[in-house]
Amino acid sequence: MLHLFAQASGSSATNAIIAVAVIVAGFTLGSIAAAITRQLTSSASRPEAIRSSAAPLATLAFSVILIVALVIALGIVNSSALDQLSSDLVTFLPRVLSAAIVLILGNVVGAIVETGVARSLGHVSAELRERVPRVIKLAITGFAVVIAANQLGVDTTIIIVAVAALFFSVGLAAALLAGLGGRGIAERIAAGRALRQVLEIGDRISTSNVTGTIVSIGSTTTQVDLDSGEVVLIPNDDVLGTALRVEATSADESTPEIEG
Repeated sequence: MLHLFAQASGSSATNAIIAVAVIVAGFTLGSIAAAITRQLTSSASRPEAIRSSAAPLATLAFSVILIVALVIALGIVNSSALDQLSSDLVTFLPRVLSAAIVLILGNVVGAIVETGVARSLGHVSAELRERVPRVIKLAITGFAVVIAANQLGVDTTIIIVAVAALFFSVGLAAALLAGLGGRGIAERIAAGRALRQVLEIGDRISTSNVTGTIVSIGSTTTQVDLDSGEVVLIPNDDVLGTALRVEATSADESTPEIEG
């Protein structure tokens, strides 16, 4: 009896050592495969979409090899558990592969859209050109994550509701900001039209704070060259809303006073 127990214990210890060795080998091979995948996909000659997917693809290569090593180690330690695991893997593996494909495609599509949006926003400020494409890519990636979770059988109802609430809040905030900000812009544009009817380029204006020559009357601001040599931009509604004295450039024109 003791001899059989010792033999069984020795066999279990040997199997455990072999299983650990398999796991270490899987970790090592996975790291090598990840490094090779990252090097191949992040090359400068690759398209931007593939380069941006280098990290996810490398992680996928590492994970697949490590999972295979873990399964082999489990079979060495407990072959009966491996039989049940094999049955579960046959059922669950297609879902995992589908989720992985969705995540990779979502990242690739997000990178492509990010690049296209960034190029189309060449006329806007650098801050918007950087933030807007990033937000769009995050939205696409988040959508891919929700689909991948659904493929794995995760109940995504709460996630969908939370994402919908987030987008609704962001949209409402954007609408309010656009409405409140657009009101001020509209007032300045209307004031600019009114100023162009009574003022001309080269006219000298005097207010309680500003004295100088009008250089231009833009859509939202009036550019004035001060007597000190400085050039200032004054919002059109501020110019129209204050009393100012105008010295017209033409000799036959009278000098009007405009009071907002």
